[in-house]
Amino acid sequence: MNSEHWQKVKELFEAAGGLSGEERDRFLDDECGDDPNLRAEVEKLLNSFEEADTSFLEEPAVKEAVSLFEEDKTLITSDTPVKSGKGNFVAGTVLDNRYRILGLLGKGGMGEVYKAEDIKLDQTVALKFLPEKLEKNEEALRRFIGEVKTARQVSHANVCKVFDIGDIDGKHYLSMEFIDGDDLSQLLRRIGRLPSDKAAEISRQICFGLHAIHEAGILHRDLKPANIIIDSNGKARITDFGIAGFEEDVQGAESRVGTPAYMSPEQITVKEVTQKSDIYSLGLLLYEIYTGKQAFKADSINDLIEKHKTTQPTNPSEFVENIEPAVEKTIGRCLEKDPRDRPASAVHVAMALPGGDPLQIALEAGETPSPEMVAAA
Repeated sequence: MNSEHWQKVKELFEAAGGLSGEERDRFLDDECGDDPNLRAEVEKLLNSFEEADTSFLEEPAVKEAVSLFEEDKTLITSDTPVKSGKGNFVAGTVLDNRYRILGLLGKGGMGEVYKAEDIKLDQTVALKFLPEKLEKNEEALRRFIGEVKTARQVSHANVCKVFDIGDIDGKHYLSMEFIDGDDLSQLLRRIGRLPSDKAAEISRQICFGLHAIHEAGILHRDLKPANIIIDSNGKARITDFGIAGFEEDVQGAESRVGTPAYMSPEQITVKEVTQKSDIYSLGLLLYEIYTGKQAFKADSINDLIEKHKTTQPTNPSEFVENIEPAVEKTIGRCLEKDPRDRPASAVHVAMALPGGDPLQIALEAGETPSPEMVAAA
């Protein structure tokens, strides 16, 4: 299969993964046309994951599934322009009498992301467009609009700001803060694990951002390195509220979405999801930050699911000889299979990491310090 054909299969697989039943059939009819081989390849890929012990073929899960087949995954959160391919809009185009396109940041089955200038507010933003093939899909559009509504509830220095939603000639987009930096996934691939002092600093910032999300009553549900951007000043921001939601709205079948490598056991088994589910994902994230390795490696989705449900990861100290015991203990507590055994909140995780001032941590997280904390300062 040549690279161009594989790219087409991948894009159709990613887009079709969020559809079901007749909607999926109509979509494949339109996109595959008179190419039965193309359709067969897409359907084979879809079926292989639906036969796994899960039904989380939502947008993030599909991205992760594709990565099992393709090592060189294209990322769209960097300031580096894409190497190939053209977007719908060229640099210099002015959209909606407001946004001047500066360049294409990335594209794929999940849409296009552009760097743009907000002419009215005189600031640089990122514009994320819903894929054209999903414009007429009510569920996809509902999630896209929901991403904006949810993200706008959170205002914190360690959370990417989402500004607004609009449409241009039927093309829906959201505008968000442009962050000049790398996502954590890229950074870890490039340098391996972070130095211990930087790891602690970045980890605490992620904890602060996650705590703000939880304080707004929201579960992120897709916390992973690719959704953490480190800006040019070394500040971490949590991004992508595509499957985030208010806790009371994301139970039952709606809870079984996410990226398989970073899902909690209760997400996978359709049990109640809570803030503790995000804490589990946070633990997986910290594991990678401190060791440069994923907590669980698997050859298949089923194998990965089973490891989340039953297996403890290798102790970080097996990979990093001088890792502080407090770090290893904190990560281990986050990764407990029973949510009740995990830390009470992201702030508690931040406080348990070495090198921080508990009083300052509480203040930065917007918490009221206890009298004991003040007395000890």
